[in-house]
Order: sequence, then structure tokens, then C-alpha cells
Amino acid sequence: MVGKMITHVLLLCFFVIEVASGAPTAKSGCQKQCGNVSIPYPFGIGSGCFLNEWFEVLCIKDNTIPLLRHIKQEVIEISVEAGTILVRNPITFWNCNRETRQSPNLEGSPFVFSQKNRFTAVGCGAFGLLISSKLSTNIAGCMSTCGETGNHSCSGINCCQTNIPLNLNSFKTTFHAVDGEKEKVCKYAFLVDQDWFMSNFTDIYSFKEMVDVPVLLEWELYYSAFDVFGTSFETNKSTWSNPKCYWDSVNSEYGCYRNSTCYTYYNDIATSSSVIFNQSRVECSCGWGFEGNPYLIEGCKDIDECKEDSNSCTQYGGVCQNDFGGYGCYYPSHNEHSVLNLIRIGIGSIIGLLFVLAGAWWLYKRMKEGGRVASLDGNREIELKGTENSNEASNVLIPLVASQPQLQ
Repeated sequence: MVGKMITHVLLLCFFVIEVASGAPTAKSGCQKQCGNVSIPYPFGIGSGCFLNEWFEVLCIKDNTIPLLRHIKQEVIEISVEAGTILVRNPITFWNCNRETRQSPNLEGSPFVFSQKNRFTAVGCGAFGLLISSKLSTNIAGCMSTCGETGNHSCSGINCCQTNIPLNLNSFKTTFHAVDGEKEKVCKYAFLVDQDWFMSNFTDIYSFKEMVDVPVLLEWELYYSAFDVFGTSFETNKSTWSNPKCYWDSVNSEYGCYRNSTCYTYYNDIATSSSVIFNQSRVECSCGWGFEGNPYLIEGCKDIDECKEDSNSCTQYGGVCQNDFGGYGCYYPSHNEHSVLNLIRIGIGSIIGLLFVLAGAWWLYKRMKEGGRVASLDGNREIELKGTENSNEASNVLIPLVASQPQLQ
């Protein structure tokens, strides 16, 4: 048991297994990236690489700029997990001696403007309105007032913001002057991703030098599962535990596959201009413990939690062991702890004994050297005393010898 445990720990400590990283994002044989932007399926570059014409991406300007072909907007980022795509959307100017452009019409497409965007109007006395392209009714709007409080905030003075309605897919931007004397003042408005706006906002008038800003679109697959995946299979179940979904989609080049979850929704979808009744919508996501593209075969790959900070094994004295779709914490048993403690005590005792022996040897050497010095000093003292006694004896004998004739 101890040998097995030690081997296990040594393997964990000294061997690092390189795993092929990066789950597939694009269909096999298709271009995965344009410039610095990844192009995951259902989007794609080239024939057979995208779901339908709405998801076709052109890679222009020497393969550096990705462009959504159907709505002619530059792509900044695509997220399969969130079902979003960040694109460049035009700024609409008024009395600024600039070209006036409107946002694209997304009616009939799988895209809608996300509610994470904000409608923003800039200018002294700007009254910006969003008007439905089809019904000519006001959708949203905001009004700014004139003031000299600075240009570093958008709180109603020279700049205003407002939310947009759910499922907005088309609108036109118009302006009205709040004060008749300010009619010819330059004003401009735009829909913008609020996260980007808050991160990049420095001066409200800096946008006057720009032609577009990032806007977030949400995309959904308003099709039946058969239309999307080219095969019939049971949805609304986790496919890693659903053999039917696995075998029905295994021969398809795309589709919700094992390690992912696929749902079909049937609901009434209201838009700014119409209502689509009983529209089916397919949505897939990678299961817990997996990441990647759930619309591709083998698109969802296992996450190695042991290589991330998300596990708490080491905090409690355990060893992290990655499992398929999760991870486990390995804790030594009580007996193993006892053996380990005995080993630690034994090693500590040996080290302590070595220190004691080394100290004793050092002390012995010191004492031995001290004894030899003391012996030498004693011998020298005895020799000196012997010499003195000899001299005294000599001094005594000489007078005695010299006085003998006088006694005769």
C-alpha cells in the first residue's frame, strides 16, 4: 500500500503529461481564423464551412479583416458559448459635415441587437430617437441638455444613454433639437456595447472622429434540429448520457454531440416589427466540465481542472486527479497517514541522531585538544621545579665541600 502510494505521488510530482489543447472551433478543413479573430462554426469562411448565408464570413484585405457577408459588418469577436457576435456598427451624424449611415436591417436574420447595448446621443441639446424601420413608431430615445460640466461623463449633459427593447432587429436613428437655437449644432448617435463604452470612454466628443463603434448582436438558430444538424435525434437531454443522440449524430459533420447538451425551444418570438408564432429554436452548450464548440463532433473537450485554480484539493491537503468531465481529490487514508508519520518520525530521528553524534565528536575533539595542552603545561611546570631544586642543592653542596679542610 505504501509503495503504491509513494509511486502515485512520485508520478504526480515528476511527470507532466502534455495533452493536445484547444477544442475544434471550425469545421474540419475550414479556415479557423481571419486576422486575429477566430471563426467558429456555425460561422465559417468558404463554401460548406457555414450553416447558411447569414453565417458566411468573408476574409478581406489580405486575410486580415473578417466581414459578415450578408449584413456587411466587420467582425470583432464571436462567442459560441454566449451566442453573441461583436461587430462594428456605424455612427449616425447630424449637421456634422459627415456621411450619415444607419445601422443594418436584421429582419429575417438570426441576429438581434443585444440588450447589453445602449443607445447613446451626443451633443448640446440632442434629442435622439430610435424609430422602427417598418412601423415608423418610436422604440427608444434620450435627450441631453446643454452645460459646461465637462465632457468626461454621459449622464444627461451633452450626452445621454438609454436601454433598448428586447429582440430589436431594425431601427432608424433621427434627431430633434431641444432648443431651436441649437438646431444646427453637430449631433450624433449610435448603438454601442456598454462594456466597451465604459472601458474606452474618455471624452464624449472623441466619438466625432470615429465612423463606427462595437455593437453586440445575439444569434440564435431558429430551425428544427433536423434543419440544423441534418439528422433527427432527441434533444433536451445531455448527449453524453444519451446514446441515441450520440449514434444519430455521429455520422454528421456537425451537431450536438456527446459531452454537450442540446435543447429545442418552441415559443412565440416578438420582434420590433412582427411576431413569429411557434418558432422552434435549437441551442447547444458544452456540458459541465467541458469546453469548446457544441455544434461540432468532438467539439466539447474535457477541462483539466487540475491545471486551473478552480479546484480546492491542495487547500485541504489533497492531490487533484482529473476525471472525464470533472475532477477528484485524492486524500491519503488514515493508515497511510500513520505510515507517513512513522516515516517522518524515523527520518527526523535519524537526522537528529546524526546531529547529536556530530556534536559529541566535535566536543570530544575539543576536550582532547584541551587535555593535551594541560598535560604539556603540567610537565613544563614539573621540569622547572626540578631545575630549581637542583640549583638549590648545588648551592648547598658547594659550601659544605669547601669547608671540610677547615674542620680537619
